Amino acid sequence: MRWSHMVFAAALTVPLAAYAQGTANTPSPTNPPGTAVSQDQTSDLDQVICKRLPPPTGTRIGGHTVCQTKKQWLELEQSSQDTLQKAESSCGGRGCGGN
Repeated sequence: MRWSHMVFAAALTVPLAAYAQGTANTPSPTNPPGTAVSQDQTSDLDQVICKRLPPPTGTRIGGHTVCQTKKQWLELEQSSQDTLQKAESSCGGRGCGGN
């Protein structure tokens, strides 16, 4: 993977890591295979959550607020984790870059 792709993947995961700390105590909405999803759980995934995102590093412009459903936030977090794992595994543990 190219260096620019790794930087991009890292830039996506840094804000999510900060927000993951705030949601670490919430139970995971994923259900083991064979379990039914109750009406309460599906409506919980449709709950709209607004998060204040920090400003980009090095800017004087303030952050902004993004509102999405809980399901969308979880999908974004999972996607970012997958991207980071792919970036880490493509280096084979040797470290990437021109060092």
